[in-house]
Amino acid sequence: MITAQEKPDYSPKFTGYVRVWYQADFSANQGQYLVKQARLNIAGNVNEYAGYKLQVDFTRLGKLSTTYSEVGDTKVLTSAAANFSDILLDAAAILTPLDNLNITAGQFKVPFSTDNLRSDQNADFANRPFTTYVSPSMRDIGFEVSYKIKGDINSEFTAGSFNGSGFNKSENDKTLDYVLRSVISPMENLNISGNYYRGKSSGSGYDLVNLGFDYKLGSLFFDAEYGNKSINISSNKINSASFFSYLTYNIPLPGNFIKDVTPSCRYEIYDPNKAMEKDEVQRITAGLTIEFAKITFAHFRINYEKFDYKDGTANPDKLILELQTKF
Repeated sequence: MITAQEKPDYSPKFTGYVRVWYQADFSANQGQYLVKQARLNIAGNVNEYAGYKLQVDFTRLGKLSTTYSEVGDTKVLTSAAANFSDILLDAAAILTPLDNLNITAGQFKVPFSTDNLRSDQNADFANRPFTTYVSPSMRDIGFEVSYKIKGDINSEFTAGSFNGSGFNKSENDKTLDYVLRSVISPMENLNISGNYYRGKSSGSGYDLVNLGFDYKLGSLFFDAEYGNKSINISSNKINSASFFSYLTYNIPLPGNFIKDVTPSCRYEIYDPNKAMEKDEVQRITAGLTIEFAKITFAHFRINYEKFDYKDGTANPDKLILELQTKF
């Protein structure tokens, strides 16, 4: 007999986070405050085999279109409209017909690059690395199948097909893109990933390859990725590449207000065309993240980004202060 307490909970779960920035651009000698993200996630199951997830970002409502009219000497808002697709990030249906087997369809993150798949709320730095330049669209509309193997060597294999046009966009060239991803964990806290993506855009085919490695040893975390993009334009092939590596070290604190502090440092380089000289750009990011204990899921982050453009372009060095809260 199944009691009320044993019944599965199929109610939707609401989570979200807000990220607020102060950003100083030293090349332009300017600073500004930003509401970087204001996201709401809804996820849940409808039965033991099917689930769903939705995510929206309300900062995208900045694209709101408005009209005004004059009433006497007063300007009055008469209408406001926004396309919901502007704020829609994830909208996916998920099937789990077997243990460790997931089938996902809809709009969601493309399974390519470990860093891309991290949520912004869980990232170790304020900005994404340059490897996004040699990756497909972060999100797209499509279909994927993922299977996990648990044992002495844990692994996960994912295959998917996507429009290739990016999120909230329909297919624009009548071809589909394909992606393969594998993650092998030969030992505890060690992950090695391989990613391959083939697509076509504006009549040109392109191939993306990404290799990743991350390892956690106590409070120390190391992560590195290399990505390469090959575009076939007529008889020419353009190869671009990017690499990053970073370290973080978590220091727990005994106080009641601050839970821990995490210093971090990241090095990265991006070469938009391997056949050209002096077109690379390097960036070093030094950071410090302070996690609060009494404020649930909150942190304050300081990132300083030092750029080095090899072609002599002015370096847009930046200081970013971030306050994030999650619920």
